[in-house]
Amino acid sequence: MTFRLCAVIAALLLLTACSVPPKEAQKPLPVVPQVHTETAPELMDGADGETLAGGCFGCHGFEGRSLGPATPSIAGLSENYFTEVMEAYRRGDRFSTVMGRILPGYTPDEVRRMAAYFSSREPRPPKQKTDWRLVDRGAVLHRRYCEKCHGEAGSDPQDDAGRLAGQWKPYLRWTLKDYLVGVNRAERGMSRRFTSMMRKQGVESLEALVNYYARQR
Repeated sequence: MTFRLCAVIAALLLLTACSVPPKEAQKPLPVVPQVHTETAPELMDGADGETLAGGCFGCHGFEGRSLGPATPSIAGLSENYFTEVMEAYRRGDRFSTVMGRILPGYTPDEVRRMAAYFSSREPRPPKQKTDWRLVDRGAVLHRRYCEKCHGEAGSDPQDDAGRLAGQWKPYLRWTLKDYLVGVNRAERGMSRRFTSMMRKQGVESLEALVNYYARQR
């Protein structure tokens, strides 16, 4: 056998070996189930209030107890008030930087489930530094202008009013200023009352209320 013939036979054997796939390659690929994105919203259908509320913890704190001064604590809010505020955000009647974009992702029924969950959570206000002189004056202003709706010390509001006791000072300050300029169309009565108080009691009355509510539990 000549050298040329040996080389040809060796090349043919090499090509034959390369053309036979390994056993692993001959196994059928597993079937991957198809995920239809149009049905994705149904994944949360029937979720309970606690599960839905988990999406709020990032800003409002675990169980609705805020750890950041820019956002309110929502633990302990009445179901009626929570639902009314959320729907006002949805309609654009209440000023917001984030909530108006979030609410369209929840159905009214899901909002009611979250309202029931947060109303059952116990508020645990943070400790904040306050000016006692302003706290004392704020107590007088609260009894005169706010107690009827927000309850004693702002901690026992009516069903359609928010809890003020223990909220963060920056949040209280920004919210009261929003009422002063009238950006919340859903609560124009509150804007009128607060504007009237400021005219009669002076600019410092705002800080007096902020310090008073921050001191309450």
